[in-house]
Amino acid sequence: MSNSEAPSQKTQSSTKRILKITLQVLAIVAIVAVLLWYIGTTVPTDFKPDEPTIIRGIDFLFMTILEMDVIYFLLAFLMYFGINIFFTIRLRRVLAKDSVKTSFGKTLLAHYAGMLTSDFTPGRAGYVLTPVYLRDQNVPASKGLSSILGIQTIEFLVKVAGGIGAVAFLMYTVPAAVWTEMFPQDIAGVNIGIIIAGLGIGLMFLGALVLAAFTWSKRAIAIFDRIANWRFIKRFTGGLMGKLEEYKESSHKTQRAIPEIFALTMACWVLKGLEWYFLGLALGITNVPWIAFFLIHPLVTALAFIPILPAGIGVQEFGIIGILGLLGVPLEIAAVFAIIARLLLIFQDLIGVPQIVKSTSLIFSRKTPQESSPTPPVPI
Repeated sequence: MSNSEAPSQKTQSSTKRILKITLQVLAIVAIVAVLLWYIGTTVPTDFKPDEPTIIRGIDFLFMTILEMDVIYFLLAFLMYFGINIFFTIRLRRVLAKDSVKTSFGKTLLAHYAGMLTSDFTPGRAGYVLTPVYLRDQNVPASKGLSSILGIQTIEFLVKVAGGIGAVAFLMYTVPAAVWTEMFPQDIAGVNIGIIIAGLGIGLMFLGALVLAAFTWSKRAIAIFDRIANWRFIKRFTGGLMGKLEEYKESSHKTQRAIPEIFALTMACWVLKGLEWYFLGLALGITNVPWIAFFLIHPLVTALAFIPILPAGIGVQEFGIIGILGLLGVPLEIAAVFAIIARLLLIFQDLIGVPQIVKSTSLIFSRKTPQESSPTPPVPI
């Protein structure tokens, strides 16, 4: 390749990346506008009737935020912080099973960086870059990646069980007439709301199977190796997934941490139920018990993994509106809940910004940290 061709290819690649980001930003703006318009259509008719619908939605959102119970909101914020503390402990314990020592503070920042990246990537796939954010602790990329995928596998399976429990809870507690009112369409005699819920569970279960295969199946790891060595993938991840043999060894060690992963995942699930419960109380939602928030969260968050828009934005929000509507929450309040629940996560995940900047500069620097205790390649 001539020297003149290389800058041209870099320019085209940069242009495509900018175009992709621009389209995603426009999609997010459009979805937020739709949500605000939806709020405007569902608020009481006597609430600023002379204003355009989307302006009514914005006014109602801000009015609700201003009237929100601050104590309950701070409790919800604290619950999410507790979740991230447990996530960090979980990641450190799994890495410890693979003889990797990490700092709690630095790992917490790396986790927040991974969460923030997932907030703005389709299907929350950005969290797989967390090993990149662990590089300043000399965590071998293969061990970091196998730990993340092992954790996500167990978490997905737990959420599948939770989603099934949520559907059973909703079918038991919500009258059939309410299902028909919220979701009037049927497919082959089955209410479309139940079908959507089933699709969410199926999506999460499929994700769990894929992650389990990539974590513990030798044949899937071989496929994973070919994908990881694509030129674009290697450049995007900074060579994160290049050491297949080390990854195989680490993935088997990760299995020993399954009991701890499960226990800490359940603790995080309890805290998530409390986070949504306190957020509901902050907005005046008193008719939905904690157990309902505890059960419906896995079902709703499955929608965040739809690999179309960043973190399933819009899809997840309308899922929350639909389920809270089934439980008797006014739709305009349910929509505000969905928006604030998203903003609460993003606002706290901003803690990870410095780590993202630091890791990005590290990737593009000529000097990269040497991984501790490098494992010699094993001949295939």
